[in-house]
Amino acid sequence: MQKIQKSSIQILSSAFALLALGGGAFAQGGNDFFGSSVPSSGSGGGPGSVDRPPGVIAAEQQALKATGGDYTADEKRMQKKFKANLKAAEDLIGKAERMVKDGEKKKDDKMVKKGKVLKEVAEKRVQELKENSPLPDK
Repeated sequence: MQKIQKSSIQILSSAFALLALGGGAFAQGGNDFFGSSVPSSGSGGGPGSVDRPPGVIAAEQQALKATGGDYTADEKRMQKKFKANLKAAEDLIGKAERMVKDGEKKKDDKMVKKGKVLKEVAEKRVQELKENSPLPDK
């Protein structure tokens, strides 16, 4: 019985010792895997930037806007996709106008109605695309 008490006391004392030694890690908080406690620079220029006056940062940003900027592969892909969608919507408007014209010529009211609806939908799509353009403002 005394052996059991001695071993349990030893286990408890070693557990407390480990907690005391490693207690600093528990006091620091949770897992900081993404580096949320990394101090940021005061310039706002991004990580690793040298402190520069605000006028220099503004001038660099203006220069990037003037040249169109450097685009990532994803931004280029989105711009290409936008241009393709815009062209498809404009082509659809042309097709709808031809449907209306052909329907009037053949006296086909059904074709005229389809053309008008198609044109309305395509015009809404063009307007929506232009409002949400990923291309830089010119």
